[in-house]
Amino acid sequence: RKANTTFPVPLAMWDLGQCDPKRCTGRKLHRLGCLKELRLSQRFPGVVLTPDATEHLSPADYDLIRSDGLAVVDCSWNRLEDVPWNKIHGAAPRLLPWMVAANGVNYGKACKLSCAEALAGGLYCAGYGDAAKQLMNKFKWGHGFITLNEELLETYSECATAEDVKKAQDEWLAGPKLKEGELTREERIQQMLFPPSDSSSSEEEEEEEEEEEEK
Repeated sequence: RKANTTFPVPLAMWDLGQCDPKRCTGRKLHRLGCLKELRLSQRFPGVVLTPDATEHLSPADYDLIRSDGLAVVDCSWNRLEDVPWNKIHGAAPRLLPWMVAANGVNYGKACKLSCAEALAGGLYCAGYGDAAKQLMNKFKWGHGFITLNEELLETYSECATAEDVKKAQDEWLAGPKLKEGELTREERIQQMLFPPSDSSSSEEEEEEEEEEEEK
């Protein structure tokens, strides 16, 4: 049974069935009624997060996302070559700028976000910070994604165009000139990361709780 969860924008996904159902964040959001599932070749009228896009998502997409929504492709990072990108259609394909994953599968890895993290990151970048936090609150580890990326997400959300987001990303990654012994931004993020075992444990607890709810 799905919960009646309301977001300020429509969310959707193409589920390619490549992920472990117990760990799939997209399927959990679908079960909770947070997003709808799309069929292959079904055109989405809003913004679609896809690695083959040429333009970064930005606050310039705010109105389009509000009216027509945000969609993501739920697939395995290890099977990208199997994704039928020619059957994924959307009005506005977009790239997500650089972020760090906090999920238990790709914990601490740059850009290897889960379906939920990608949607939350996209929402935050476009100016829907509260909705992004609401979405990640569906997961015990979700606050970690916001915390790890908050400075960068705020920077992206203050940009005006896709070009500004790309520039902010590149400048942030380059970072300021460091004094001797000073950590880079990526090294500071690594120090902030929770132990992977904690994140994995949280996912296992969530799975156990969901199994109990289904009984």
